[in-house]
Amino acid sequence: FATGAVAQQGPATPNMTCAQAMGIVASQGAVVLHTGPTVYDRYVRDASFCAAQEMARPAWVKTADAIQCPVGHVCRSIEIDNGQ
Repeated sequence: FATGAVAQQGPATPNMTCAQAMGIVASQGAVVLHTGPTVYDRYVRDASFCAAQEMARPAWVKTADAIQCPVGHVCRSIEIDNGQ
């Protein structure tokens, strides 16, 4: 979820292979990945990298060799996920 006037720096998934993107998330546990020129999100290896009121939801990104690369997960609020 992107906020602030200055975009965060991080690797750009369109410039890497699916294996590279998956490897970054797996090795770092949590990382900000750019999926477009001004689009980014925080991707995590598993729910242990989410806050107490969040759950890990599977995430897919576009990479140089895959339209939908299963890069890892994103943390989302449990309340939002349950529609509350």
